[in-house]
Amino acid sequence: MSSPCYAPRRIRSYLIVIVGVLVVLVLYWRYTELSHNITKATAFLMDTLVTIEIEDAGGLDLVANKGIEIMQDLQNKFDVNISSSDVARINASSGINPVEVSADTLELLEEAIRISRLTKGAFDITIGALTKEWGFTDGNYRVPSEREIKDRLKLVNYNDIKIYDSKVELAKRGMFLDLGGIAKGYAVDKVYEFLKSKGIKRAIINAGGTIKTIEREPKRIWKIGIKDPTGSKGILGVLYLDSGLAVATSGDYERYFIKDGVKYHHLLNPKTGYPSKLCKSVTVVSKKAVEADALSTAIFVLGPKEGLTLAERLGIGVVIVDSENNILVSDNLKDRFKLNGK
Repeated sequence: MSSPCYAPRRIRSYLIVIVGVLVVLVLYWRYTELSHNITKATAFLMDTLVTIEIEDAGGLDLVANKGIEIMQDLQNKFDVNISSSDVARINASSGINPVEVSADTLELLEEAIRISRLTKGAFDITIGALTKEWGFTDGNYRVPSEREIKDRLKLVNYNDIKIYDSKVELAKRGMFLDLGGIAKGYAVDKVYEFLKSKGIKRAIINAGGTIKTIEREPKRIWKIGIKDPTGSKGILGVLYLDSGLAVATSGDYERYFIKDGVKYHHLLNPKTGYPSKLCKSVTVVSKKAVEADALSTAIFVLGPKEGLTLAERLGIGVVIVDSENNILVSDNLKDRFKLNGK
């Protein structure tokens, strides 16, 4: 029987996410610096808590609220559980016919396919056929049989996403896109671009721990805490980062359920159909939030050895906690990451 704390109900999934995000936010704010002149907008979007905070001398409520509206609009295009969304319509027409979609959806799908190629399929948005079977798309958790997993694996292949101008088609009936590993990053980048276009000088965009900052002052460093995935202490350590960089973390503590004493998390390996067991958390630092978001998932699946090799090849920063609680840091972050208590 599943743990009562993770009963198969979507609303309970939301509550779990909120609690987890609040923990992340507390840790995050402990290690960031804004003055008291803050305009703040908050909403629950994309299955997480989204916060936009702008430092200003006067009210910028309209700008902050517009940032939230941008994310709401993107959720309406990407959410598999909104029947009118682009992604839900693509899924409903899998193996049947192409679907006309928005420019945002096309851009995000093309980015997802690019990252799938870079990671040789460790990141794959067609994993939805499996996340749906496990119940991670709606909170109705279950452990699929080996036969069910084997059957769903036949539907997981990013090469079967076909794009024709402004239309998208899934080649096989039953294929199912899940943008949960990349949509938040894309949305954060879009809000970042919007705030920059409005001349905002200092701000923080946080979508459930996918973070990007704006800072016009030279040489100012942002301090961002990384959650300890073992839960033994509040934070694992602190990243000291320049403005404009994006941070995203994937962890086995984010969304999971317990069945017969076994923990099953949502970060599935597209090659096996089961939760990846090589890491406990992966934090990626990149110029784009969309890339940081997707690559944190890919490296979690690849594991520490291959993950560090990929990070070096792509020139991104990474902090990995492996399955044995070893902490591995890419060379380009060793002077920018400090362990808690050291």
